[in-house]
Formats: sequence, C-alpha cells, structure tokens
Amino acid sequence: KMAHKAARHSLSIRPHCKTHQSAEIGSWLRDFGVAAITVSSFSIARYYARAGWKDILVAFPFLNHIPYQVSYYLDIDTGYGRTGIKTENSDLIEQIIVKATSNSHLEFAGFYCHAGHSYKAGNQKEMDRIHRKAIDDLLSLKSQFVQYAPKLLYGDTPNCSTQQEFGDIDEITPGNFVFYDLIQCALGACSMEEIAVAMECPVAGRYPSGERILVHGGAVHFSKESMLLDGTSIFGQLVQRSEQGWITASGDNYLSSLSQEHGIMDTSGDLINRVSIGEELLFLPVHSCLTANLMRTYHTLDGRTITTLNS
Repeated sequence: KMAHKAARHSLSIRPHCKTHQSAEIGSWLRDFGVAAITVSSFSIARYYARAGWKDILVAFPFLNHIPYQVSYYLDIDTGYGRTGIKTENSDLIEQIIVKATSNSHLEFAGFYCHAGHSYKAGNQKEMDRIHRKAIDDLLSLKSQFVQYAPKLLYGDTPNCSTQQEFGDIDEITPGNFVFYDLIQCALGACSMEEIAVAMECPVAGRYPSGERILVHGGAVHFSKESMLLDGTSIFGQLVQRSEQGWITASGDNYLSSLSQEHGIMDTSGDLINRVSIGEELLFLPVHSCLTANLMRTYHTLDGRTITTLNS
C-alpha cells in the first residue's frame, strides 16, 4: 500500500529499516520496486550493504573524516524538537552548506525531515497541522536554496499513511509501516488487521480471585513504552490469530503493567477460567520498533524463522 501510494503521488520511497532490521524482510521491499533504504546507524548500513543494497541513507550525524565521496542532507526540525535545524534559521543552514564545500568529499543533496511528533497527536486535526507545517517548511527551504537544487525527504509513518497531499516532496522515508502497531492503529494509520507482528508469551501464573493473569512478557520483551486507552496505560493487547487477521479477545484483555520479565493482565474476565499455565498468548505491541529490536528474531505463522542484524 505504501509503495502504491508513493507511485500515485509521483514520490520515491526510501523505507527506514530500523523497524525490522532484517535483510530478508528488507528484500521483500524490492518486490515493490524499492531500490533505496534509510537506516539509523553505520553498523546497520554495513549490514544492508552486505545484503546487496547500494543506495543507503544513514539518518545520523557524521564526523568530518569521510574518505569517500558522499551526498549529505541537512536534518530539519519542523516542530518535533529532537534534532535538526529550525526552518527559520536559514543563516545557519547557509553557513553549514558553505562550510561543507571545503570538504571535497561532501556534496549537499537536500533536506531531510522526520516529523516524529505526529506519534503524539491527539486527533486527525493535529496530525494534519503537523503534516502541513512540515511540508510548508520544506518547500520554503527548497525555494530559499533553489540554487542548490535540493531534494526533499520526508517521512513519519502516521502521516505517510494517512495524508493525500505531499506538495513538491521528492521521497518519503517511513519505517514503522512494515509492521505497524497499537499506536499506529490508534492514530488511524492502520487497521487492527494490518498490524503484522505480535509477541507470543506463555502464561506464567493464574490468580482467579483477582482475575489476574501473569505472562512471561515484560519490559525486556515489549520495552516500557505504553499508550493511554480510556485513561489507562496499556503495554499490549491480547489477540487471537485467524486466516482473516487478528481477532480481539473478549473483554478488556490488555497488559496493564510490566516488570522486567513479566506482564500482568488485571481484568482478564472469563479468560482466567480457560487458560492453562504454559499456554501461549499473543499480544500486539504498543511500539513494534522497540519490540522487534528487543526480540532479535521473527517466527512466521507458517513456522519459518527470520533473522535480523542482532540474531
């Protein structure tokens, strides 16, 4: 869907592979005409280079000691506040571009933006505002620095999934869309059935008097990232699998708290009477990037094992 959307909008797509960190999963992208990827470190770049990728963007600051000819992008902060240069600081942008010309190995390619604050948007209106500002900021820079013919790279998964206007953007760089997760579902970026990864956790304890179930699935498996659901923090949602996709279990079957190794379901309803110690339960993660990184390998529903950089 993402590849087809990019094609409809005459955009190139350069998926961010830090979500899955798997050469095999990365190879699936080629089936949809993807020839370039984004990564978050030089070690991951080496991993994908060994897997045959030639066009790799390392979305991370680099030092000046570059022994080969490379293109670089300037990271633009359109409101996220994590990294990058604010659009209005055009003097600094100009200084950096001019300074970089003193290194014959560096060639300015354009501007890169990750509007990650879309993940915290409270509603579609706020997501629209974040998206419009990011696009407007990038287009403004393209106009101000037209003499350099800069390319514009943009891409957070929520807005790449939901928006329909991308202006004069050249490439989108979403990453989480390869799996999606509960946060993306809550933002309207995907449906529950489109979440493509779940954590399998064995039941470690049953406490019928409190309708509490303990599973071997804690912060070292899910991370401590949570999301609010009706004012309550949750760390994962219990589902069952079917040929059509995930089936949400009856009742409020969520992981409501985590320790290092274990997770607790406080309101398991009649499930408490049906599960057995050792039985495997499936939970959709709040944030698939963190869960995938922690678990290091994948097991498909048809029994195959897929390795990653960290396997």
